[in-house]
Amino acid sequence: MKPNNPLPIILFALAFAAPFASAHNHFAAGIVDTNQNNEPDPGEPLQFIGSNGTDLTFHLLPRPVGQRCGGLYMLDGLPRTLFPDDAFSLTVQSDGQFEAEGSHHAHTGSWIWVEVVSVTGPSGATLGFWEENASVVTQAFATNQATDMVRFPISEGFDEINQDPQGHIHGRAWTADKPGNYKVGIRLVDLSTTGPDGGPWHPPSQIHIYHFSAGPDFQPSLQRNPDSTATLTWQSQMGIWEPYQTGITFHIQRTENLTANNWSTIGSVTGTTADTIRFTDPSPPSNKVFYRLAFDWSNP
Repeated sequence: MKPNNPLPIILFALAFAAPFASAHNHFAAGIVDTNQNNEPDPGEPLQFIGSNGTDLTFHLLPRPVGQRCGGLYMLDGLPRTLFPDDAFSLTVQSDGQFEAEGSHHAHTGSWIWVEVVSVTGPSGATLGFWEENASVVTQAFATNQATDMVRFPISEGFDEINQDPQGHIHGRAWTADKPGNYKVGIRLVDLSTTGPDGGPWHPPSQIHIYHFSAGPDFQPSLQRNPDSTATLTWQSQMGIWEPYQTGITFHIQRTENLTANNWSTIGSVTGTTADTIRFTDPSPPSNKVFYRLAFDWSNP
């Protein structure tokens, strides 16, 4: 059984409740119509059309070790009880051959890829991604190191002059092996060789920074009761909507001094299929007190 770092629960933390739901964002590549003629002219740079996801934080939630995940934390398109709207795909606007013509689509014959230019995050960590139905990670990056400008395709065609640049591939997922915050710098690149002088139709886009947060974010609530007890309430699962996420044992720990690092375990509770779980401290100190959860997970 592989332990995870305990998560601090600070006194009077705000409560968080997320209904069961699932949504999927699409961030679509097209071009900057620099001369405003509504045509994809050669030399016009690539860009995302509309929203691009850089104003969001995508949460990588923990899975049992060995569950289609190269690290301990992941984001794919499966339904989640926490942050249900996080899933996303990077797509490409169609020129009208295979889908409805997209606004400011790239030139016919363009072959659009994503280039990973930087990955920053916790020291010694790894962040990567895997493709739809893959059983192993497609590509992994050590944080704060050179990425070698690794690329992956988002157009679904080939490098041919009559190809629709469109792409709409679901199932690419992200994984990390340490809790913490990550930033991934990407840009759109055209790898076609059918443009002017045997090169691409469009120059690369600007660099976009995607934000990932790895680890559970239970955001528990704490309530002091009239009988002087204190009740903690938090999500009963890791946030992944799967049967084997139940049965996780949470160990409740307490201290009156964060700097002393003298946490005491005062009880434990096992998660269920219910949305939330509770633990009541029968005799909390009268002064300021801090709580945290420690938990384990493993293969089902």
